[in-house]
Amino acid sequence: MSEASVVLLVALVAVAIITVGGILIGQKESQNLEGWLVNNRRMGPIFVWFLLGTEIYTAFTFQGLAGYAFAKGSSAFYNVALNDVAYAIGFFILPALWLIGKKFGHVTQSDFLAGRYRSRNLGVFVALASAIIMIAYIDLNIEGLGAIIQVIGHNVFNQTISDLIGFLVLALAVILGGIRGNAWQSMIKDILMFVAVIAIFIVVPLHYFGSFGHMYQAMLTKIPKYMVIPGASKNQGPLWLITTVAVTGMGQWMWPQWFGIAYTAKSPRTLKLQAVFMPLYQLVKVMMVTVGLAAVIIFAVAKVKGNDVIMLLALKTFPEWFLIIFTIAAVFAAIVPAGPIIMTSASLIAKNVYGGIKKDAKEKTVYRLTKWLVFPLTLLAFGLAAAAPALIVVVLLIAYDFIAQLFPAVVLGGLFWRRATKQGAVAGIIVGWIVSGALLLTKHDPLFGINAGLIALACNVVVFFGVSLITPAISRDYLDNFFSSAFPKSGRSTKTAGTLNTESPKA
Repeated sequence: MSEASVVLLVALVAVAIITVGGILIGQKESQNLEGWLVNNRRMGPIFVWFLLGTEIYTAFTFQGLAGYAFAKGSSAFYNVALNDVAYAIGFFILPALWLIGKKFGHVTQSDFLAGRYRSRNLGVFVALASAIIMIAYIDLNIEGLGAIIQVIGHNVFNQTISDLIGFLVLALAVILGGIRGNAWQSMIKDILMFVAVIAIFIVVPLHYFGSFGHMYQAMLTKIPKYMVIPGASKNQGPLWLITTVAVTGMGQWMWPQWFGIAYTAKSPRTLKLQAVFMPLYQLVKVMMVTVGLAAVIIFAVAKVKGNDVIMLLALKTFPEWFLIIFTIAAVFAAIVPAGPIIMTSASLIAKNVYGGIKKDAKEKTVYRLTKWLVFPLTLLAFGLAAAAPALIVVVLLIAYDFIAQLFPAVVLGGLFWRRATKQGAVAGIIVGWIVSGALLLTKHDPLFGINAGLIALACNVVVFFGVSLITPAISRDYLDNFFSSAFPKSGRSTKTAGTLNTESPKA
């Protein structure tokens, strides 16, 4: 058996063992939809930390970010800044969303929107659209997994078969283990990822350059255009960096899976702690960008795909025993984060689309449908990855342009502007998607140096406010009751939760 086969076999066996452990741990808490999706809102700071870390720091961070730095240069640092902006936003909005969600039993983003705008149809619309957009995020992790197996296996293993096997394992773990099992897997994955990233960050400068100082000096003398923006990217200048950070920072909490993870917390304080301490994870991103830039010099005369850079470096640098650890970390970076994404996509379709259309649907039926949707959604993402492979970061940037269009409806109108209406929310989202799609399809991203997603978001906001002002407002009494738990000191009405809970959202 070849060295590559041994490394892959041992890594996949370890992944299987940890996956089974996650299933056994999560089964007890996964007997109903709320337990399966949000662990009955009982997760403390440590588990929420690892769940958010797993979802934010994925195959994209482990492979895609280094690959983007390798291909585009220092414009990759946009991704470091975006999370810091997002954590600041999350500190203020997530506790309020959690309080409202606990009061009314929300387990998805669409539950919140349907309640806030008193419109079941809005919840159905956003749920279906979000589930479709999230396929791109699952696709991102499939591409990462395929790159790992191809590089470590020296292209002996068929990429399509490798992807399919990996995500069948993932689908089984999600169906049986739920979010609690995924949290345990996330903890192991993040610890291994930290070990792997720190190792490659230290070893690469010492092994290939002699020291960190020599590495940075080599970057400045051999690849100076990579060290400034727009650099190697040509059109990603300072204005692109600022606008991309803005649109992706606002878009981060619009991803339904992160929205849902916020509901797993046992208190608002847990979420505030995450916002304060999650930026420590940013060190991982800085390390990976640095390694990606170093790889430009190391692979100067070789043709290397961006998605393959990290695994090629690991293969070239580490002894076999550590390569196994590195591969386990890389595989988990692709597999584990996809769990909550698939769970959320399935729950949006089952609970908010099917349940929204069939109003008398039983919770047990919705729960069963949610679990069975895991397989077709995973296979759909697998098909997309096979049909249209792309640089991991490009997939993510396009998806962010679309998901960020939910920001006005969820945050501006969802929490702060009471005059917002369902008509304004829908009109704004649709206009944002049309503008974003038109700019991307005609290759006008960026436009005048500005990220296309932010241009679309500006159009979205104008339409959102304009349409809301000319359509009927939601009653003050309804909104007083809806917001009373999140804003208790505002002097608003404190009617019981039962009043709003028993009054079904209108169309």
